[in-house]
Parts: sequence; structure tokens; C-alpha cells
Amino acid sequence: MLPSRSTLAAFAGLAALLATTVTATPATAATAPPDPGAASVEVRYHPGDEAPEHGPNSFVITVSKCPPAWYVEYKWGTKSDRVRGKCGDTMSFSVAPLGTTEYPLQWRTCSLMMWKKPPLPYYSCRPYKDAVVRTG
Repeated sequence: MLPSRSTLAAFAGLAALLATTVTATPATAATAPPDPGAASVEVRYHPGDEAPEHGPNSFVITVSKCPPAWYVEYKWGTKSDRVRGKCGDTMSFSVAPLGTTEYPLQWRTCSLMMWKKPPLPYYSCRPYKDAVVRTG
């Protein structure tokens, strides 16, 4: 026996309500797509010689799935740069040689992906984190 039209309409309305409740929040529903890589990147910063196996003042970035493409954007003193993580890999890079003078460092994790329709780039960056660079 097939369900009646009113039963089907009730199920469709309930499904639409649940989908809206689960996927949309008032702050993000119309302005940003869901973050597809919320747990797909891990970044650690080691100031000075805290992790000698990775080098002085080093970032370790692990990207577990792509897309999106992930990179670390950093700035200290007059220097600034960004380094892209490799998909499915862990890499480390040093931002400065080791020394005794401390400089403030700001860094954040960003992602880049392409929206399918219309094909547009979408950049998303997390807030800056504060740390120090120990160099000479």
C-alpha cells in the first residue's frame, strides 16, 4: 500500500525542517559555505629550539585531506610569507635561524577552494595567533 499524498507532504516538510535546522545557523546560512576541512589540517608552531627535529622557530603542518588547499600565513618584524601544506603529508619549515632575541610573531591558517557554480575562488582564514620568534 502506498502512503497518501498528505503523509508524503508531511514527511517532505519534516525533512526540509530538519535539513535547515542541522545545516544552517543564522550567522552563516547566507554568507559562507560550510567549512569542508574543519578537521583536515593541523598546524603546530615551535618557538626557538623547542623541537630540534623540525628546526628552529618551526611550523609543522599536516594536511590530511584536500580540497581545500591549506597554507600558513605568518608575519614577524618586517618579514611576512605564506607556506602551503602538501595534501596527505606532514611538512616542517623554519621561519628564522635560532638566536636569543625574541620578536612577536603572528600566524594563521588559511584555506583556498573553488566554488563550482559559479566557479569562484573562496578564501577563508582563521584568526591570528600570537607567538614569538627567537632569533639573533
